[in-house]
Amino acid sequence: MKDVTTEEGQDRRVRRTRRAIREALQTLLQDNSIEQITVKEIAAEADIGYTTFFRHFTTKEAALADLADYEAEELIAHCFPLLRSADSRAASLVFCQHIDSRRRVWTALLTGGAASIVREALVRHTLERSNDWPQSRSWLPPESGLTLVIGLLVEVLGWWLSRAENLTPEHVSEIMDRLFISKLVEKEG
Repeated sequence: MKDVTTEEGQDRRVRRTRRAIREALQTLLQDNSIEQITVKEIAAEADIGYTTFFRHFTTKEAALADLADYEAEELIAHCFPLLRSADSRAASLVFCQHIDSRRRVWTALLTGGAASIVREALVRHTLERSNDWPQSRSWLPPESGLTLVIGLLVEVLGWWLSRAENLTPEHVSEIMDRLFISKLVEKEG
């Protein structure tokens, strides 16, 4: 598939252009939803030609999916080691701190019409690492449990970034930990 690919194996120009398109989308999504943004605006913001955009993506939605996929992969890679440690509070905090450090892009993604794309990307990247997860909750089917947890994460993050901006990462991580993260990593007994 041409639209969402890993950067491995791509030449430097392709990586640089895709990065420019992602950054342009991040900027444009701060003030507009994806529906309001045109490919022409993305190309201008990325400082690339209009037709160059289409050498990389078939639609602006495909570029948005690439941005969501990139951010989801970065988030999972950043937080995964702590998620495996069974220290749910620390994992939740690192997760929220990472989101907070990239607040503008995550706000744009989760409140600009890409929440379902982000959810799918987070599920996919987490499933890719599913063999490395500690086994817990034998009563909860792994894939459906993961999908539910990611859905809760996306909803809590969307709420935080759109309606509760004044809450600190520490406060939001405590909410997440108490609501569902700690329940998933605690030992069954």
